[in-house]
Amino acid sequence: MNIIFAALGFGLIFGNGLLQLQQGASQTVQAASQASPQSPTVQQIPVSPIGVPTNGVQITHGPVVENVTDTTAEIAWSTNVNSGTALHYGTDPTHLDQTAGMPWGGFTHRVLIKNLKPNTTYYFKAESGQAQGTGTLAEAAQASFQTKPACATSQIR
Repeated sequence: MNIIFAALGFGLIFGNGLLQLQQGASQTVQAASQASPQSPTVQQIPVSPIGVPTNGVQITHGPVVENVTDTTAEIAWSTNVNSGTALHYGTDPTHLDQTAGMPWGGFTHRVLIKNLKPNTTYYFKAESGQAQGTGTLAEAAQASFQTKPACATSQIR
């Protein structure tokens, strides 16, 4: 079934997942019901279903180290679509052997890492996967932070 809109000499026909742009509004209704050799030119443009992103997941901000104490760190980042949250980290930059995450997805991702060693450099890589409607994965570049010395806390103002 086609739906037809005609205005100012152009017509739009929605049908079968395609958007058709036709020139000549007076001929639009006729062209939709029957094709003739003198029909106006039709350009078909694919239309994605409403609410389905056409791009893959992208990290749009961050990751940012928001808070570091002697035994914890909080890392945050944002994505363009709802997606999963995982943070791979470790003390060896070539072997990020620990993972922390959130059990749900979102646009804003925040991970609290606990039980860290004081005065130690940690390397991490943020990852957002299983993006809603895209089935894609985004990874941030590897970064690092250093925990505070024992019994020290950060002061956020």
